[in-house]
Amino acid sequence: MNNSRDLKVIYSFIKRKKIRFAGTVVIIGVLTFSLLTGGLILLSLKNGIRCLGERMGADLMVVPLGYEGSAEGILIKGEPSYFYLEREALEELSKADIEGIDRISAQFYLTSSNQGCCDIPVQFIGIDESTDFTINPWIGKLYGGSSGLLNDNQIIVGSDIDIPESGELRFFEKYFKVSAQLEETGTGLDQAVFANMNTIQILFDGAKNKGFTFPDNINPDRGISSIMIRVKDGFEPSQVKHDIRSRFDGFQVIETRSMTNSIESGLGGFKVLLYLLLIMLFVLTVIILEITFALSINERKDRYNLMKMLGATDSQIRKLIIKETLIVSVVGSLVGVGLVSVVLFPFKTLILSSVSIPFLIPSPGTLTGLFFVAAVIGILAGPLSGRFAVRRLG
Repeated sequence: MNNSRDLKVIYSFIKRKKIRFAGTVVIIGVLTFSLLTGGLILLSLKNGIRCLGERMGADLMVVPLGYEGSAEGILIKGEPSYFYLEREALEELSKADIEGIDRISAQFYLTSSNQGCCDIPVQFIGIDESTDFTINPWIGKLYGGSSGLLNDNQIIVGSDIDIPESGELRFFEKYFKVSAQLEETGTGLDQAVFANMNTIQILFDGAKNKGFTFPDNINPDRGISSIMIRVKDGFEPSQVKHDIRSRFDGFQVIETRSMTNSIESGLGGFKVLLYLLLIMLFVLTVIILEITFALSINERKDRYNLMKMLGATDSQIRKLIIKETLIVSVVGSLVGVGLVSVVLFPFKTLILSSVSIPFLIPSPGTLTGLFFVAAVIGILAGPLSGRFAVRRLG
C-alpha cells in the first residue's frame, strides 16, 4: 500500500464516522490547549517574578510604619496609593553612616483620579534624578540615559498606559508631555507614571486644588514616601535592615528580596498542582483515545480482513492505523494551538489586569518553543494511543 492509497482509505474511514473524528479532534485539541495554557502561566509567572527582582533595583525599602502592604500593592499589583515620611528621615538615615549602605535615594508617591480632572487614574512615582539608582538604569537601558527624558512637565509612562496621538496626558487639568514609555514588566510598575520632583510638585499642587487631602506640612519639598537603599557587596540586606531598625523608630524596613521570595513560596503549591493536573490530563487523554481507537479498530475488523485477502500484510494494516491516529492528532493539535491564539492573546491586557501577582508573557522566541513542544506532545498522544489499541486487539 502506498501513501496516496493509504490517505484515500483513511479519508473513507473518517468520512463514515465524522462525529467520532470530530470528538477525537476535540479531545486532542483540549489537551494541546491545556498544555499551552499551563506552560504559558508557569513561564509568565517565572518571568514576572524575575523581572520584579530586576526592576526593583534596591535591596531595602523604607516606608512609614504600617504601610508595607501599600508599598507592595504599588510595586506588584499596581494599586495606586500614597503615604509620607518627613524628609528629615532621609537626612537622618543618610547621616547615620550605617555600615553596609551603598546608595540611598528617596521617592514621592501620588495618585490621580478619573473624575474629570485626569485622563486616567495612575500611580505617580517622583524620583530624585541626582541620587536615583532604581528607575534611571531602567530608562538608560532603553534610551541610552535619562537625560532630557525627565525634564520639568515631562513624564515617563509604564507599558500599560495608552499614549494619545498628541503625545500628552492630562492630570489635574494640566497637560504633560510623554517623553518615553518603558518596556513591559508584568508588575504594578506597568501602570505607573514617573517624573522628576519638580513635575511631582506641579502635580501635587494640582491635586490639592482639586480637593485631595494630605498630611499637614507635607509636599515634595518637605516630605517623601519611601527611601530606597542599595546594600554594599559583601553585606546582607537582613543585617543592614536590623541596624536601621535598632537605631530608628517609626519606619517599616522591607527587604525587596522577601517580596519575590514570598510570592515564589506562595506559588509553589500552585505550580506543583498545575504540573500534576497536566500530567493527569495527558494520561487521561491517552486512555480515552486508546478506548476510542480500539472501538474503531474493532468495528473495522471485516474491512481489515478484506484488505488482508487482497494482499495487505499485518504490518501494513498497523501502519495504516497509526497514520490515521497521526492525522487526527495533527488536526487536534492545530485546533488547540489556534484556540490559544484566539482566546488568550486578544485578551492579554484583560488577563494581566485581573491577576494580582507579577505576570509577564514570554518573548516571541520562547512562545514559539512552547507552542512547538505543546503541539508535539499533542501529536504524539494519538499514535501512542493507537499503538496501545493495536497491541491489545492483535
